[in-house]
Amino acid sequence: MRLLVVSDTHGWINPVINYVKSHATSFDGMIHLGDHYRDAVKIGHLLELPVYAVRGNCDAHSSGPEDLMVELGGKRVLLTHGHLYGVKYSLLRLHLKAVEEGVDLVCFGHTHVVAQVHEQGVVLFNPGSASEPRAGGYPSVGIIEIDGRGIHTKVVPLLGHSSE
Repeated sequence: MRLLVVSDTHGWINPVINYVKSHATSFDGMIHLGDHYRDAVKIGHLLELPVYAVRGNCDAHSSGPEDLMVELGGKRVLLTHGHLYGVKYSLLRLHLKAVEEGVDLVCFGHTHVVAQVHEQGVVLFNPGSASEPRAGGYPSVGIIEIDGRGIHTKVVPLLGHSSE
């Protein structure tokens, strides 16, 4: 299973769409981790992908869930924006939630900073921001591959893909 992971688009969806189209990459679905939830719907529709999405702290008028538990490729996956777990300060609360829920992978956003942490059998993955990177980062998306060997995450820069 191969999944596109997007977070914190804040209305800037063209770089994501351009990336997928220019790389002729096939995905089994897309995960959108909030800010802006409506972008998930648009991107999924334009790329004809199943969408798993949560709302973030900038999605007050959205009807999407704040957390979403899904099974993908035989793995339990928790999707969250992260603001409810204080991820800008520490990943401890998020990790404890993952252990409590028995998940294999947690995907989160909110910080606009890439994170790939393997902690006590749990993968914590933040693809960064597709629109407004922080901490000297660059616009990015993530790719998750789940196969018989496990969960593999990588971050892909969107450099050279303008929002125009």
